[in-house]
Amino acid sequence: MATAQRFHIDQNGHSVTVQVAGVHGAVELLVDGKVVAYRRELGRETAVLDAELPDDPPRPFRILLAPVARGGGPPLCLLESDRTRYLLPLTPQSDRRDHALGAADAIRILRRRIRRMRRVAMRRR
Repeated sequence: MATAQRFHIDQNGHSVTVQVAGVHGAVELLVDGKVVAYRRELGRETAVLDAELPDDPPRPFRILLAPVARGGGPPLCLLESDRTRYLLPLTPQSDRRDHALGAADAIRILRRRIRRMRRVAMRRR
Protein backbone atom coordinates (compact mmCIF):
# COMPACT_ATOMS: atom_id res chain seq x y z
CA MET A 1 0.00 0.00 0.00
CA ALA A 2 1.18 3.53 -0.69
CA THR A 3 2.58 5.54 2.17
CA ALA A 4 0.40 8.55 1.34
CA GLN A 5 -2.96 9.10 -0.31
CA ARG A 6 -4.26 12.15 -2.13
CA PHE A 7 -7.91 12.87 -2.90
CA HIS A 8 -9.00 15.72 -5.18
CA ILE A 9 -12.16 17.31 -6.57
CA ASP A 10 -13.07 20.62 -8.20
CA GLN A 11 -16.02 22.11 -6.34
CA ASN A 12 -17.78 25.32 -7.44
CA GLY A 13 -14.69 26.62 -9.22
CA HIS A 14 -12.33 25.75 -6.34
CA SER A 15 -9.74 23.01 -6.01
CA VAL A 16 -10.30 20.83 -2.91
CA THR A 17 -7.51 18.39 -2.01
CA VAL A 18 -7.13 16.04 0.96
CA GLN A 19 -3.72 14.53 1.70
CA VAL A 20 -3.31 11.65 4.15
CA ALA A 21 0.23 10.69 5.20
CA GLY A 22 0.33 6.95 5.84
CA VAL A 23 -2.36 4.67 7.24
CA HIS A 24 -3.01 6.64 10.44
CA GLY A 25 -0.95 9.74 9.55
CA ALA A 26 -1.60 13.46 9.45
CA VAL A 27 -4.42 14.82 7.30
CA GLU A 28 -4.25 18.12 5.41
CA LEU A 29 -7.19 19.83 3.71
CA LEU A 30 -6.23 22.26 0.97
CA VAL A 31 -8.51 24.70 -0.86
CA ASP A 32 -6.97 26.29 -3.95
CA GLY A 33 -3.55 25.03 -2.80
CA LYS A 34 -3.71 26.56 0.69
CA VAL A 35 -3.97 24.50 3.88
CA VAL A 36 -7.28 25.37 5.57
CA ALA A 37 -7.60 22.46 8.00
CA TYR A 38 -5.21 19.98 9.58
CA ARG A 39 -5.57 16.91 11.77
CA ARG A 40 -2.65 15.25 13.49
CA GLU A 41 -3.70 11.65 12.88
CA LEU A 42 -6.50 9.80 11.18
CA GLY A 43 -7.35 7.23 13.86
CA ARG A 44 -9.84 4.37 13.60
CA GLU A 45 -13.05 6.44 13.64
CA THR A 46 -14.41 8.73 10.94
CA ALA A 47 -12.44 11.98 10.87
CA VAL A 48 -14.27 15.27 10.26
CA LEU A 49 -12.60 18.41 8.89
CA ASP A 50 -14.64 21.63 8.59
CA ALA A 51 -13.68 24.45 6.22
CA GLU A 52 -15.12 27.11 3.91
CA LEU A 53 -14.89 27.80 0.20
CA PRO A 54 -13.65 31.38 -0.32
CA ASP A 55 -16.79 32.70 -2.03
CA ASP A 56 -18.80 35.79 -1.14
CA PRO A 57 -20.35 34.82 1.26
CA PRO A 58 -18.06 31.93 2.28
CA ARG A 59 -19.63 28.50 1.75
CA PRO A 60 -18.99 26.02 4.56
CA PHE A 61 -18.28 22.38 3.76
CA ARG A 62 -17.13 19.29 5.61
CA ILE A 63 -14.73 16.49 4.73
CA LEU A 64 -15.43 13.02 6.13
CA LEU A 65 -12.63 10.43 6.11
CA ALA A 66 -13.82 6.95 6.96
CA PRO A 67 -11.21 4.21 7.35
CA VAL A 68 -11.89 0.99 5.46
CA ALA A 69 -12.70 -2.08 7.56
CA ARG A 70 -9.74 -4.43 8.15
CA GLY A 71 -7.29 -1.69 7.10
CA GLY A 72 -7.38 -2.88 3.51
CA GLY A 73 -6.66 0.31 1.59
CA PRO A 74 -7.10 4.03 1.56
CA PRO A 75 -9.94 5.61 3.54
CA LEU A 76 -13.18 6.75 1.93
CA CYS A 77 -13.17 10.51 1.47
CA LEU A 78 -16.45 12.45 1.17
CA LEU A 79 -17.13 16.15 0.72
CA GLU A 80 -20.40 17.29 2.31
CA SER A 81 -21.76 20.62 1.05
CA ASP A 82 -25.33 21.96 0.98
CA ARG A 83 -26.72 18.63 2.23
CA THR A 84 -25.07 16.79 -0.67
CA ARG A 85 -22.18 14.33 -0.44
CA TYR A 86 -19.54 13.89 -3.13
CA LEU A 87 -17.03 11.05 -3.19
CA LEU A 88 -13.51 12.41 -3.68
CA PRO A 89 -11.50 10.21 -6.04
CA LEU A 90 -8.07 8.94 -5.09
CA THR A 91 -5.48 10.60 -7.35
CA PRO A 92 -1.95 9.35 -7.97
CA GLN A 93 0.97 11.03 -6.24
CA SER A 94 3.32 12.68 -8.70
CA ASP A 95 6.94 11.63 -8.78
CA ARG A 96 9.51 14.18 -7.63
CA ARG A 97 11.38 13.75 -10.93
CA ASP A 98 8.35 15.02 -12.86
CA HIS A 99 8.67 18.48 -11.36
CA ALA A 100 12.26 19.25 -10.47
CA LEU A 101 15.63 17.61 -10.27
CA GLY A 102 17.65 17.58 -7.11
CA ALA A 103 21.16 19.05 -7.16
CA ALA A 104 22.79 15.59 -7.13
CA ASP A 105 20.63 14.45 -10.08
CA ALA A 106 21.46 17.57 -12.09
CA ILE A 107 25.21 17.15 -11.49
CA ARG A 108 25.06 13.46 -12.48
CA ILE A 109 23.21 14.29 -15.71
CA LEU A 110 25.66 17.09 -16.59
CA ARG A 111 28.69 14.84 -16.00
CA ARG A 112 27.18 12.12 -18.19
CA ARG A 113 26.54 14.60 -21.02
CA ILE A 114 30.07 16.03 -20.77
CA ARG A 115 31.53 12.49 -21.05
CA ARG A 116 29.39 11.83 -24.13
CA MET A 117 30.50 15.12 -25.70
CA ARG A 118 34.16 14.20 -25.10
CA ARG A 119 33.68 10.78 -26.71
CA VAL A 120 32.08 12.34 -29.78
CA ALA A 121 34.87 14.91 -30.03
CA MET A 122 37.53 12.16 -29.75
CA ARG A 123 35.89 10.16 -32.57
CA ARG A 124 35.95 13.16 -34.89
CA ARG A 125 39.73 13.58 -34.54
